[in-house]
Amino acid sequence: MVWGIPVDELKADLATGTYAPLSSVDFATQNPGDSLALSADAPFYLASVFDTLQKPAEAMAMLSLARSRSPSPWKEEAEILLARRSIALSSYDTAVEVSRDLVSSRTPDIEQRGRRLLVESLYWSKDDAGVLREADKLLAPDAEVLLFRAVSSLRLGLASAHDLVMQLFLHERVSALHGRASTFIAADAGDLGLFSDTEQALLSGKGSLAAGDWGKAIPLLESVVVSIDPASIADGVLVVDLGGAYLSASRLMPGAQFMEKLSTRLSGQARVDALEQAGRLYRKTRDFPRALMQFRSVALEASTPAQRDRARWFIADILFETAPIDLTARIAAESLLWNDRSFFIDLLQDRIADLVAARAWKTLEGLWIGLRTTGPDVVCAQLSYLLAREWQEGAVVRLPGSPALTARELFQDAENRDPVGYYGIMSASILGDMPNKAVPSTAPAEAAVALDPLSAGYITFGLTAPAYARLWPSRDAMTNAELMSAARTFSDAGDFRSSLYFIGALGRKRRLSATELQMYYPRPFSAVIDSLAQGAGIPDHLLYGLVREESYFDPKAVSSAGAVGLSQLMPATAADVAHRLKIADPDLRDPATNLTLGVRHFSDLLASARTPTKAMLAYNAGLSRLRSWEKASPSLPADLFVETVPLAETRDYVRKILVSSVMYAFLYHDTDPRDAALSFFSLERGPLEPGPGAGNPRGLLQR
Repeated sequence: MVWGIPVDELKADLATGTYAPLSSVDFATQNPGDSLALSADAPFYLASVFDTLQKPAEAMAMLSLARSRSPSPWKEEAEILLARRSIALSSYDTAVEVSRDLVSSRTPDIEQRGRRLLVESLYWSKDDAGVLREADKLLAPDAEVLLFRAVSSLRLGLASAHDLVMQLFLHERVSALHGRASTFIAADAGDLGLFSDTEQALLSGKGSLAAGDWGKAIPLLESVVVSIDPASIADGVLVVDLGGAYLSASRLMPGAQFMEKLSTRLSGQARVDALEQAGRLYRKTRDFPRALMQFRSVALEASTPAQRDRARWFIADILFETAPIDLTARIAAESLLWNDRSFFIDLLQDRIADLVAARAWKTLEGLWIGLRTTGPDVVCAQLSYLLAREWQEGAVVRLPGSPALTARELFQDAENRDPVGYYGIMSASILGDMPNKAVPSTAPAEAAVALDPLSAGYITFGLTAPAYARLWPSRDAMTNAELMSAARTFSDAGDFRSSLYFIGALGRKRRLSATELQMYYPRPFSAVIDSLAQGAGIPDHLLYGLVREESYFDPKAVSSAGAVGLSQLMPATAADVAHRLKIADPDLRDPATNLTLGVRHFSDLLASARTPTKAMLAYNAGLSRLRSWEKASPSLPADLFVETVPLAETRDYVRKILVSSVMYAFLYHDTDPRDAALSFFSLERGPLEPGPGAGNPRGLLQR
């Protein structure tokens, strides 16, 4: 028995995340040590369980027990949590004691984590000599450690204090640390006297910036950057901070002009950053010629590929915005200089949406011609698909000198470039090819391997979130067998979101088997979903696709916008549907209730929107938005209509559901993926050659 609960019964409850039986535990009358009857590592995990139950005293008791009675690594992990909580509770002596134990560890990682906590504990204890001594032993001190060293040096009256403070204010991006440091220094006239007038303006300006007081911060920082030695701001940190202040304060034109002028005083990275900030600000004012001039300078002078790509992103964005007569040729020329082509995907797809809405097929073909050898593959696949579909609907206008292509060749190009993605699947379906994504690997799966004990223990106690947080950062270093084992373990624990992430990571390394694909497209809550689908007359693969993309089958999911549960319903929408269904006080985290309301809501949208595609659009963005998009882009086929949607999130949402629906239909109903894909848009396999008068294509697809 553990606190009056049979051991096996408690283990079963913990494994499923059922913690209610522990809500009445009171260590004033019960022995914390009883938890060891579960396992030697149980106290460490039970601390998190009691945190979930909002019982902090019991959680601390468990951590103390784990520190004294549990083996490694649970002992050390418990000590790390004890030190952090002791600092939060201002129990600094305890934090110092526990941290010193960690520093004595023979494991380098634990020793460094313990030393970082020791530095913080000593700082709050005002053991300034100890702070400086221990901070010097840290291998990778962070910005807060720099703050600790600076303040401790000030309190000790050391000459090094000045340089440490300047390092924090000149070379660390603005954060709450600057507010803390500025307030501390301003409170002591002696400390403030260590700094020149320009340096005091820096301290006050960056402190004001951290507090969001742009009106005070901007003139102070302007005075600093024009009077301070340019070499001291050569890394550009202060320049970028000031540029951000102009944007936040909407001081666009004055900021742009100041930054452009400032760039002439600076060199190296600081100059490039000033030019970039000027370009961003001019762009916001829609002074595109001057913005282009700044970004072109950045693209030429930047020392890193990332900053060059960022500048060329802005250049391309401005070209699309201003639409010069030679737009496509200029975009093509720019694309030759892109380093990371994927960086430009979102920009290009947003602009393609505008062009499809405007029926600008000539421009789209020009983009295809210009980008076919230099653009991101998924964008080229999109353009090939769109042009082929337009050719099916009506003749495409040809640019002089373009390669003449059949629709079949364009679909094949899309399939080759995006074989497991949306455009590849749609193209394969129209061509009558089996989509590559639907062809499972026949290679034998790797043998299962055990997860590391600390992560496995989290899952045993129903704590999948911390297990995921521990494992996911190391995914690139994990073997295929380890990825598969992690996916299977999370799936068995009912955490399908984490399982999907790990199986997806495996799928990026090799093709998945049929069994693995079923794990990637699981069917939890099948009894409820199948019944609701049948009752509503909706194909179940559509509903599985919808729930998978909405919540990853997490009944506790809550979006940043407030949507709740498996179907991600907004409370107001759910209340309206529940009222019509005569469901009082619906619990949106209850799977059956949430799915019932979600399917009814989707069914209502389907009746209004008339096609699955438009119902999905309305489910994601609202029926009123759908109606406005229909007015803006009437008479387009469903798949082309999706391309005109101005919200990237909503376009991607429909594409993802299409892919998921196709896979569910194939994996569980043996439905031909081609039929499932086309039925999603109510399409049939149309003619693959142009209509009368469209010319005689030569079939010269060139990449």
